[in-house]
Amino acid sequence: MTVLRKLINEPRPYEKYNLPSLFNKTTHGQSMPSRHTASAFIIAMSFLYIDFNLGVTALFIAALIALSRIFAGAHFIRDVLAGIAISIISGIIFFFLI
Repeated sequence: MTVLRKLINEPRPYEKYNLPSLFNKTTHGQSMPSRHTASAFIIAMSFLYIDFNLGVTALFIAALIALSRIFAGAHFIRDVLAGIAISIISGIIFFFLI
């Protein structure tokens, strides 16, 4: 994720619109994809692999983390959607297909 963020290097919402971040962040660029969201979703996928109910609960919590990143102005919707997609696809491939 970190390498991908450095390659894409998109500005964050608080940078683009000159607004304060609710998380008091001062990072410039590296908005896409959201590492917090990707981490939360790959952890949820691992829980889903172990136990369905635990996994569903973890996916719900991961979704709340993704929403918090958007509402706080740290990421655009596309940033969290990219993090979600990467983690879910990776989770399906490495936990359920291989």
